[in-house]
Amino acid sequence: MSDRAPMPFGWYVLSVLLQCAHVLGATVSQDIGNLAGIWGVTIPLVIAFFWGRSGPGTMNAVKQGFILGFVPAFIGLLLAFSLSQVEAFLLVAGSASSGVTAILGALLGNALAGKG
Repeated sequence: MSDRAPMPFGWYVLSVLLQCAHVLGATVSQDIGNLAGIWGVTIPLVIAFFWGRSGPGTMNAVKQGFILGFVPAFIGLLLAFSLSQVEAFLLVAGSASSGVTAILGALLGNALAGKG
């Protein structure tokens, strides 16, 4: 796969759905809300890991892995912000954290696929 290969749209959709589901879950269950930070970084880690198993190449795993973590987390945090669950600074800080975690997941998946 080329380092310029586009990110499959389905991975973004799945990640956005999971990020929004955990935000909405936090509105009905305090237990989910208590683990929001853990879920917020676990989701991009796992999604990027499985995407990385397709062998995107090391540079693509870094570039697109960050986007795969950042964009869905930003959307989820925007939803959480609109529900008054988080402060505004978390829109960038939390999204960046998810982006970095997704890089790690994508690199690990890529390395285990033996295509890095």
